[in-house]
Formats: sequence, C-alpha cells, structure tokens
Amino acid sequence: MPLHRRIPKRGFTNINRVEYQVVNVSQLAKVDGDVDPVSLLEAGLISTLRRPVKVLGDGEISVAKAVTVHAFSRSAQAKIEAAGGSVTVPDVEVVAVEESAPVAKAAEAPAVEETATDEEAASEDEGSDEEQA
Repeated sequence: MPLHRRIPKRGFTNINRVEYQVVNVSQLAKVDGDVDPVSLLEAGLISTLRRPVKVLGDGEISVAKAVTVHAFSRSAQAKIEAAGGSVTVPDVEVVAVEESAPVAKAAEAPAVEETATDEEAASEDEGSDEEQA
C-alpha cells in the first residue's frame, strides 16, 4: 500500500486563515515617530508589507506613540493608551499577493483589449446595417 495511504490523516487546514506578522509592544520603542507598517519595515521588525501586522502586549512602553496597524491584542491596546498613545486600524485590507500576480495581470490585459475590439466590431456592424438600409 502506498505511503500516503498508510499515514493517518488528522486535523483541518483552514484556507481562510489570516497569518499576521507579530510585533510586541516593547519593540515599538525602536521605531522613530508614528508607527505604521512602513515604519516597522524600515526598522526591521517585519519582513514584508504583503501580510497584515498585529501588535501583541509583551513588554512595556513608556513613550506615547500613534500606532496604526491591522490588529491589536487587548493588552497591547491598553498599554499603548496608558502610555498616552493612540491606536487606529486602517480601513484598507491587506491583500495577499502571490508570486504569480504579474502573470495574472498580464492575463487580464488581453481581456480588456478584446472588449475594445468587440465594441469596435459592434460599431462597425451598426455602420454596415445603416449603409444597407
């Protein structure tokens, strides 16, 4: 019997799971000025802007900072606000872009051109109908 059939199958993989990049409250002191995903990337605390960022409440913060990231733990939110800072969540959702995204964009471009040619063909057909009448 093949190996993949002999090994027990267990669990469930949620395909809609959101994997956050985590930053602790104590690490926010490394960022100069206001904290947002771009400043966290420049400080080296996150690796990419393609995944959402979540601030966790490990550690302490003594400086008031305006923090704008995608998610907060309750303890992180309480610590930031206790230090005199503000917490905001951006309205824009992070869209996971896969490596095949440029190919998908290239595939969309001909579809737009095809609709343009369909419109031109329709206008040409209308013109020929008028000429025949």
